[in-house]
Amino acid sequence: MNQHATQHQNIGFISRRQCYIIACLADGYTPEQIGGQIGLSESAVQQSLERMMRKQGVQHSFELISWAYQNGFLR
Repeated sequence: MNQHATQHQNIGFISRRQCYIIACLADGYTPEQIGGQIGLSESAVQQSLERMMRKQGVQHSFELISWAYQNGFLR
């Protein structure tokens, strides 16, 4: 698992896979690279990120990463 991801498994707001996607993004991976790691297309990763950003009411991926740290999904 990514170095920033905690042991949360689908706690309330995001799934383990979503947590992994955010953690990889925080580490500087692109959606294409993330998709290659987990067997999804770049567009599927991008759609997942967009859904998570909409759900959390943020407009930018760095805000989503910040939200994940603040709420204990990343450390």
